[in-house]
Parts: sequence; C-alpha cells; structure tokens
Amino acid sequence: MVIDMNSEEIVDKIKRISLSVTEYSYDDAVQQGYKLLIQLHDLGVKEEMVYQLLASILNSLEDSLSCDYMADMMDFVVGWCSPYKYIWKED
Repeated sequence: MVIDMNSEEIVDKIKRISLSVTEYSYDDAVQQGYKLLIQLHDLGVKEEMVYQLLASILNSLEDSLSCDYMADMMDFVVGWCSPYKYIWKED
C-alpha cells in the first residue's frame, strides 16, 4: 500500500489524535479527524486505502476511547454516519 508523503502525514496526524483523545477533547478530536479525512479525499486517496490504513491503526490501539475514535473515523470513510458526513459518497 503506497501513499504520497502528504497523505502519509495526514494519516499520522489522525493516529496521533487517536492516541491523545480524552473524554473532554473527543468532540473536537472528531472534528479535526473529519477535516483530515476530507484532505485525504481531496488528494485523491481512495476510500478502500484510507479504510485499510485506519483499520491497521485501530488494530494497534489499546485504549478503548482511542479505538472508539478510530471507529468513528472509519465510519466517515464508509458511510456509517449521517449521509451529509459521508466523505467518499460521490466517488
């Protein structure tokens, strides 16, 4: 799985957010992650690749809140969210 440097940096930011999320910062973290996912979409990264990258991060997480956060990010990718939040719907 190969992605360009910009995409890799964005995925790394999502991972760092997942590792630092707290109960109090969760909503802001989700908003930040959502914006980062939009950047991945705008760079042309395919839905399946983003999903696989996020799934591999999820599998490495131990904290349940971090796992919940990553699952929320994955939901935005595949459309298990409000229709207006589904990022890859037109691809």
